[in-house]
Amino acid sequence: MERGGGRDGGDPVVTTPIEHWWLASPRTVTRQTETIPDPGPGEVRVRLAYTAISPGSNVHVYRAGAYGPSGEGVPQELLYMGSGSIEALGPDVTGIAVGDRVVIRGTGHQSAIVVQQSAVLRLPDGVLLRDAALSYLPSWSVSALHLGRYAAAETVVVTGLGLVGASAALVADAMGARVLALDIDPARVAFGRALGLGAVAQVGTDEGDRVAAAYLGSAGPDLVLETTGAWAGLGEAIRRSREFTRIAIMGIYRTPPPAELGMTLYGMLSTYPAKFHHGRLSFIGVGSDPDEVVAPNPSLATTRTNHRWVLEQAARGRLPLGRLVTEVLPPAAIGDALERLANGDTRLVGVVFDWETATE
Repeated sequence: MERGGGRDGGDPVVTTPIEHWWLASPRTVTRQTETIPDPGPGEVRVRLAYTAISPGSNVHVYRAGAYGPSGEGVPQELLYMGSGSIEALGPDVTGIAVGDRVVIRGTGHQSAIVVQQSAVLRLPDGVLLRDAALSYLPSWSVSALHLGRYAAAETVVVTGLGLVGASAALVADAMGARVLALDIDPARVAFGRALGLGAVAQVGTDEGDRVAAAYLGSAGPDLVLETTGAWAGLGEAIRRSREFTRIAIMGIYRTPPPAELGMTLYGMLSTYPAKFHHGRLSFIGVGSDPDEVVAPNPSLATTRTNHRWVLEQAARGRLPLGRLVTEVLPPAAIGDALERLANGDTRLVGVVFDWETATE
């Protein structure tokens, strides 16, 4: 602990030293030793046990050096999620105690953090801290299924078996869907088959086409969760669709499609008999449910209630979050892991960093 000068001549501020990894510039991650204050009113200090990588936003900012053009050249926070234990409570904090295991959304890669109590969720017994560090993406998948108008026992196709797609497939399966997961990469297909889904098929192979056709039958999917963020993934979603299929788009297409692929998409959607008009496809952009219930939203689902549901299902053994974890690394490997992901290493899916056993 360290003490600094108080504000406006008041009591001195007590601070705690932490280790914190930042993005200093494109593809350059550095460690800094910092201090954080003791928690204030309504705040808690969490000692982090695990932090996780977001395979979309973290890798994007790692390549670009900033989330937006105005931030370039300024150290960037590699925000995602973590899990740990309550280490200290500020005034006016109730309903939670020192030592409680919690998950926190929006933490950087750091050994401890001070946040509002509302930013943490207590973990139920039976959920490992390691697995909880990845639990935000499954909770986003709950939102995607809500917004995609999923109904019980529908057939859901998930395109892409990265962390977003694997999370979505597991959540859809837990909600009672018939799930077919698709990926082009053999390593991701092998990973998907270990998730215990209804069917997993490799796109672009005869065997994959046979598996997909046998599982879908003549009806086709009710809902497609397109998670790849690649235009070819959207093309696969359109190709698998039937009349009235809903395509919920979770991936972000950060660049325009190549000309030839763009013409293929145009042909599928717009030329006679156009799948968009004649097939009456629905394209749905799916972010998250709101943080709070606000009129006129008829649903009571929020990001927090979705996240709580995910943790409850994991505690009951109905949502195997641990199957999403493919690698546990020390914090010093954050830069190496981001570089591997940026270079397309498909063996990495769910990567978490272990702060409890970190060594120099």
